[in-house]
This record gives sequence, structure tokens and C-alpha cells, in this order.
Amino acid sequence: MRRPLRHIASVVITVLAVAGVRVFCVGSYRVSTGAMESVLSEGDCVLVNRLGVPSNPARDRVVVFRSPDGRAGAPHPLLLGRCVGMPGDTVHVTPEGYTVEGRLTRVASEKAFRVRKNIKPALLEALQRLEIPLRSVAEDSLDITIRLTGREETLLRGNLHLTVPIEPAPAEQWSFAFVIPFEGYECGADSVSLRLYGDAIRQEAGDGVQGATGYRFRRNYYWILSDGEEAVDSRHAGFIPRTCVTGNVLLCWYGRHVFERIR
Repeated sequence: MRRPLRHIASVVITVLAVAGVRVFCVGSYRVSTGAMESVLSEGDCVLVNRLGVPSNPARDRVVVFRSPDGRAGAPHPLLLGRCVGMPGDTVHVTPEGYTVEGRLTRVASEKAFRVRKNIKPALLEALQRLEIPLRSVAEDSLDITIRLTGREETLLRGNLHLTVPIEPAPAEQWSFAFVIPFEGYECGADSVSLRLYGDAIRQEAGDGVQGATGYRFRRNYYWILSDGEEAVDSRHAGFIPRTCVTGNVLLCWYGRHVFERIR
């Protein structure tokens, strides 16, 4: 009688151990996007490190994550990209791509476009309806200058009236820099800071910072980029909080890149 009970106990312990590893340590996921075709193909099955340790996520590693608010029409709840920016890093944006810690990631970056100020209500309505964040570089008496990715430019042109001109801004307005927020980082409440950090602040504090002179972040954030311009990443979803990052992709255990270690 004791032997069967011993076997049952061993099976139960093994099942619980495997379940614990899958929930807290390593997860298996199927790639359902071509966002990182340079290292993973659609249909590949990968193991992902789920441990909450300082090296996860790590710089320049491929990670599984999700959009912080489901913006940009993300077709899948879990997304794939490379973690190019860590909390506290300064990201330099140019027409060539994104430079972090002296390393350039050559992907299609945001570009600046000018729109006549007299159509501002229609522009804001279209941006909200298309779930495109307002990244205003400048505003004068005649024009509004906004930053758009190629995907966003195509969406906006297709939804505004044909007579509304969307013109490329001078090249010098394409270059700018920003700091990735981290726990304890303080930003001002001026219009420039709110354009950069407004979405992240609202995710943390809702509308409770209206009228404040500044804001201190409570989370660490990351800048994640994918290979394809159509993929949803930080170019569309903004700063990705740690709570939205599942972890580093370890290896592919099934598919085109089977048993390859993913870096």
C-alpha cells in the first residue's frame, strides 16, 4: 500500500515542480509575428526566461513583451522585439535610426511632418481615432510639426482629406534625444516633458498629476525595437514598463531556428 502512495506522491511533486518552473522560471511561446525575422520566424516555438532578476530583460536581447495599453492596434497580446534601451539610457533619434550607448540601431525612425494649424481639430480627431500618439515637435502661428513613423504617416494620409497637406519638416527637426524613465526619475510638467512622458505618467498615475510641477516615476522602462516597420514596438507604443516585459528569449526549441540560442 505504501509503494503506490509513494508513486502518487512522486508524480504530484513532479507535476507541481514542472508547473512552478513554467509559471515562475521559463515559459514556452509560439512566435506569431514576423517582427524579428533576422533571428526568429513565424511559427517558431521559443523558451523565455520569466525570472524577475536584474539581467532580465537585458540590453540587446530579444524579448517577449506586450503593449502597455493595447495601443496601435496590436494584433497579438504578446509581441517580439530587441531591448535596445535600458532605464536611464539616453536615446538619440536621427533619420538613420536610434542610437543608445553609442550603438546605432538602423530601423525606420520617426520623422517630422508639418500640418497647417487651421486643421488642428481634424488632425487631433484623426490621431485619436487611429490611436496615433501626438508627438508634437513644435507649433507656431501657421503650422503644427508632429513626429510620425512610416506606418503612421500612411494611416494618417489615408484618413485625412486629400486637400490637407502633410509635408516633411526640415531635416534638422528629425533629430532629438530623450531619457528612458526609471524608478525615481523626475521630469517636469512642461509641455515638452508631457509630450515625451505623458502616456507613461498617465499609466502610472492616471490624471492625478494635473496641476503638479513635476512627476517622479515609480517604474523602470525600456525601449524595444523590432526589425519590421509594421511591427508594434516602442516606435508606436512608447516606453515599455518592466511589468509588460515577459523576459529574454533563451532558445528556439521547435521550428526553422530549432535549438538556436537567440541573442
